[in-house]
Amino acid sequence: MRNPLFPLLSALLLSPLALAVPSVLVYTYAAGHAHDSIPTAIDVLNHTEIEAQYGVNFTFIQDQLGFNQADLSTFDGVFFISTTGEALDQAGQAAVKTFFQSGGVYTGVHAAADCLYNDTTYGQAVGAWFDYRDSLQNATFTRLNNTHPATQHLPDRWTFMEEVYHLRNDPRDNGATILLSVDQTSFINDGNTTGDYPAIPAPQPIAWYIDSPLPAQPLLEGAPKAGRSFYTSLGHSNETWHDELFIRHVMSGLKWALDGASTRAYGVGIVGNGNGDASTTVGVTSSPPNHQPGVTSYTITSSASAATSTSNTNTIQIAAAASAQSTSMGNAVIMSKCKVQLTGVAVDRVDHDVDGRIRVQI
Repeated sequence: MRNPLFPLLSALLLSPLALAVPSVLVYTYAAGHAHDSIPTAIDVLNHTEIEAQYGVNFTFIQDQLGFNQADLSTFDGVFFISTTGEALDQAGQAAVKTFFQSGGVYTGVHAAADCLYNDTTYGQAVGAWFDYRDSLQNATFTRLNNTHPATQHLPDRWTFMEEVYHLRNDPRDNGATILLSVDQTSFINDGNTTGDYPAIPAPQPIAWYIDSPLPAQPLLEGAPKAGRSFYTSLGHSNETWHDELFIRHVMSGLKWALDGASTRAYGVGIVGNGNGDASTTVGVTSSPPNHQPGVTSYTITSSASAATSTSNTNTIQIAAAASAQSTSMGNAVIMSKCKVQLTGVAVDRVDHDVDGRIRVQI
């Protein structure tokens, strides 16, 4: 039986913007070299603890059959892990293009840059294509951004055994902002290029994000904006997939991409998990309260019914600090710097973010 405290305990990293748990399709098909770490990655991610901690639902597939427009439309994001070669057939490539033009989100890990070299849409989503790697060895990766969720927890210099990826093109040309680079003196560049590609300017890209990826254009009718993109070239070995720093790096990058709020899980758009649409968000039946220290009771009702309805009202206790704030968003009131105590309420979810903002769903 599901723990009744699960919504409260699992919501610490959920976005207050999400009206439903974002659905993510994890894709690990390798038409070329198949990494030994793929089963480990699936095993690590396929746990309710990971999904609960980061507020996502994963579906895992290892073949091309799931990449059709109808199936993809139910997902908020796609998560490519070490896909290689012609990872998608032509129908799948067309479906992914439609998905991106619908506001769908992309996340890629490691050899996700080593596939679909003839698909410009995919290349622009991942940001850059793989050229060659050096032998597996200790290397020191350098943090370039200490505020992005994917890197804010990392040390400035992060040394571990990994393949250093070299690229065919500069992801900055596709709108990327570089998050991680590598200390050139910390490893031996013993790989060989596969072609005559232009030199990539320093700092060498290792992980990056794209806020508004090019393949989303032109957006389809009903899509509010482009879905974000996040990619990291790290993640070669089984050991790395058991490293908490790496898992947080990947999952926080994925969550950042989803939190761009371009899909149905966030109450907008034409793709994604629409179970939260129209609203399960809680609305306050009176004006937003003036928060004062102490505990005050407020009557709340699902915004799916009229604000004056009393048929499905419940009570929530809000213990507000003196610095607490409230913000109106339609019928919903987002409360900051508050503590929530539930009293006899059947609650589906309580969403917190790291700043303490709260959204309650009943």
